Amino acid sequence: MAKARTAKRPVVQPGWVDAGKGYELGIRGGAIVARKDGAVLASVPKTLRDSALGERLSAAVDFLEEHARTCLHTVETWMLRSLPVPRAVLQSVLRDDTWATVLRDAWVVAIANDGSVDREAGGFFRGVDEAKGIGVVDRDGETTWLASELVMLPHPVLLDEIDDLRELAVQIGVTQGLSRLFRETFAAPSVPPVDPLSVASYAGAEFAMLSQATNLAKRLGYRVSGGAAVARVLEGGRFVEARFDLGDGDPMYSTATGELAWVDDKQRSLAVVDVPPVAFSEGMRMASLIHAKRKVDGGDDDA
Repeated sequence: MAKARTAKRPVVQPGWVDAGKGYELGIRGGAIVARKDGAVLASVPKTLRDSALGERLSAAVDFLEEHARTCLHTVETWMLRSLPVPRAVLQSVLRDDTWATVLRDAWVVAIANDGSVDREAGGFFRGVDEAKGIGVVDRDGETTWLASELVMLPHPVLLDEIDDLRELAVQIGVTQGLSRLFRETFAAPSVPPVDPLSVASYAGAEFAMLSQATNLAKRLGYRVSGGAAVARVLEGGRFVEARFDLGDGDPMYSTATGELAWVDDKQRSLAVVDVPPVAFSEGMRMASLIHAKRKVDGGDDDA
């Protein structure tokens, strides 16, 4: 009596999911991709994209994108608020590739047991060793270890000899997950502007619709409140908010930006010359990014 032949199940390689009929689905570069009989297809067939498997992978893509945004936002918050980061936290999150990418080559400085910070004793973050400490590439381009249990990711406006660090970064091929060294910075003025309570450098930027300006601010990661884009920084133990006027009224009507101003944690106006350096720089950066997307020469807004 002849033995019944059992059908061979297709061998699915890691990173691919069997979708039937010789098709496989996977995620590459944050997007769903498909292949047939081992050959990658130029696009994903609609029937596969709309299938239960396609929907599950689409949900996975959304999750990964949100996770990446969370990691980036968290590290940026450490920077904007000068928060001490424990070595144990770094060691724990580095198991996640997304966290590792964001933290790669971040400039970190050691925090001593007494809370003091030696800004010279820092380097480009490369990893954590339980025995040796926090691995960095220092200002001399040498690999060294920080024995500190706490480090800080200082804002670039606070770093000494920033141009030298940028040159070093280029020389050793630094690729920062969160762009910090090459983040645009602005130095606070020593002389008060015409209006001592605000900066008018980015006023008058026109948008075809108010909604375009507010949506742009949100896409850039800023909160919008009371008709203004808001950048909030913790500096010197207190919160300072930069507020860039976007206009108010009907979201479908045109608008033009107003002035940039700062308030303290009790919403009291701050003189421009009294704004702390990080809060000033981040406020100017926010206003410049929004201003760059204004309507130009009567053309359509590209926000």
